[in-house]
Amino acid sequence: MIRNMELLRIENLCKTYGKGENEVRALDNVSFTVPKGQMTAVVGPSGSGKSTLLHIIGGVDRPTSGKVWLDGQDVFAQNAKNLAVFRRRQVGLIYQFYNLIPVLNAEENITLPLIMDGRKPDKAQLEKLLDMLGLRERRDHLPSQLSGGQQQRVSIGRALFTSPGVILADEPTGNLDSRSSAEIIDLLRRSNREMNQTMLIITHDENIALKCDRIITISDGRITDDKLTGMGVSSNV
Repeated sequence: MIRNMELLRIENLCKTYGKGENEVRALDNVSFTVPKGQMTAVVGPSGSGKSTLLHIIGGVDRPTSGKVWLDGQDVFAQNAKNLAVFRRRQVGLIYQFYNLIPVLNAEENITLPLIMDGRKPDKAQLEKLLDMLGLRERRDHLPSQLSGGQQQRVSIGRALFTSPGVILADEPTGNLDSRSSAEIIDLLRRSNREMNQTMLIITHDENIALKCDRIITISDGRITDDKLTGMGVSSNV
């Protein structure tokens, strides 16, 4: 597999809130690139701009200035309708609190984004994914019938099933015990390796960060450190 092709490019990204004396600069001229297949941790103190960065990359929020290129496409050059489609097809989001639909079972939650996009789920792909997630025996269970770790596995499956350009995970183990956290990061690592899936993971957990290929540190809206861990694919900073 080719693992050094640039997938994501962030150019001079700025995000400000408020005006004048009340202006807050959440992101201050942030630039970096991510090659396809890289698993990158984004770390930094609370309020450093990590979540803002992730939301902008995912098209959930808009930058004040700067560019986001994903798979060669200028994300914010699109109109609102095309941006929504792009986000649904090219970005997989994993949250700390799962965000599952309570009346849908595990399988239905996983396949929902594809169905909403008017596409028919591939049954063979679904079975393979359920096996990888360890959810074959839980496919008919509602979220309330699953443990926290199992619910997060469902949310990971939902993000992976559309084969997005990038997976964005915001503190994916923040609501789990240490054992479940270890299982989730191992699952993300396996997904990255076997599916060549590009990932950006916000985390406060050093153990998770060290299992990624690269660690980007953000403080006061700026990148203060950017280093490889020796775990895998090289960066193109």
